Amino acid sequence: MDARRSPAATRFAVERSLADPSASRAFFTLPSVAENGASANVVIVEDHVALRRGLELLLRGSDCRVIGTADDAASAEPLIERRRPDVAIVDINLPDGSGIDLCRRLLQKHPDLGVLLYTGVDDRDVLSSALDCGARGFAMKAGAPEELLTAIRAVAHGETYVDRRLRPLLLDRFTTERIGVLSPREREVLDLLAKGLTGEEAATQLSLSPETIRTHVRNAMDKLEAHTRVHAVAIALRQGEI
Repeated sequence: MDARRSPAATRFAVERSLADPSASRAFFTLPSVAENGASANVVIVEDHVALRRGLELLLRGSDCRVIGTADDAASAEPLIERRRPDVAIVDINLPDGSGIDLCRRLLQKHPDLGVLLYTGVDDRDVLSSALDCGARGFAMKAGAPEELLTAIRAVAHGETYVDRRLRPLLLDRFTTERIGVLSPREREVLDLLAKGLTGEEAATQLSLSPETIRTHVRNAMDKLEAHTRVHAVAIALRQGEI
């Protein structure tokens, strides 16, 4: 499976995570591309020295490997171009610009990069803008260390992570959409995805192939007039289809 994911496809994964408060995983599960025994090669983009060093220490004692750090957007771009990490932890607020804008630029050049936005704010407008930039993950600085490690591992494996504290704010973004008529199987598939199962897990539970699961999701998207797969799950949940 191609590891590349467009911002729209990534937004679908975020929306599906939002649709079910217990879900933090996306539809696709991709293997990590780290080649050094670590679950992920990570670059940290954070301007606060103490926090940046704290993140380095945290990851040093984990199965993730820090391969570079940057304190602003200007130095982050050439660093990521040179080191090609699996995951970039990016502070939303950087001294020379927005981490959201940096995320967009990075993904234009490196569409397979997993960007984890790291924020200390819970501003709805900021987070709403962040949803469209293509980041795979959203983590709070106030979160526990294990939560951040979970987020990094999820993003490294092509999954999506949304901190539970951010979900209510992001979910408010979505408005009621027109609902279509789903087949029983399409409802089954969307229901399993809404409960947090991956595509492969849904396929196993329903005794179907992963490709058949993807076909059902695509058909459901068309019927719901959803722009993304996760958007289809969110619409179905809000309208009582599942």
